[in-house]
Amino acid sequence: MRIRTEFEAACPPDAAWRALHDPAVMAELYAPLLTLQPRGDVPEALATGVEMRVRLTVLGLVPVGAQLIRITDLAAASGADWPKTMRDHGQPLAGPLALLTSWRHEITISRSRASEQRAVWTDELHIGGAVAPLMRPVFALMWRARGRKLRALAAGWR
Repeated sequence: MRIRTEFEAACPPDAAWRALHDPAVMAELYAPLLTLQPRGDVPEALATGVEMRVRLTVLGLVPVGAQLIRITDLAAASGADWPKTMRDHGQPLAGPLALLTSWRHEITISRSRASEQRAVWTDELHIGGAVAPLMRPVFALMWRARGRKLRALAAGWR
């Protein structure tokens, strides 16, 4: 099952790519509703090979599970600079999300055709398992909210 959002960000692609790798930006995407509390050291950047466990809470109070974030950066297949993709092929560890049997989150940054000073941000989540159809509406709402928040944040990325 796939959940996808795409938008043009008001920043250059290299700025979007840097922000994508910033753990503070990742945490800000869900705040204040959902809080990601890292278990252990927070890496300076989310880059290939990074594995990070996070505890998820609603409003910082109600535990809703845990997630393993496992990052791999994928270069453009053509050898060109863009597009670039970050893949989180981690997995839910506890809570309702652990009922999913598959999880793959990919974010692709590419150049806008309209302007080199704008980036196209594509955010795609693939989930599987018997409960995936039940969780899809929740993720669809989350992805719309992520898109709105990302568009607002991107204006400050230079």
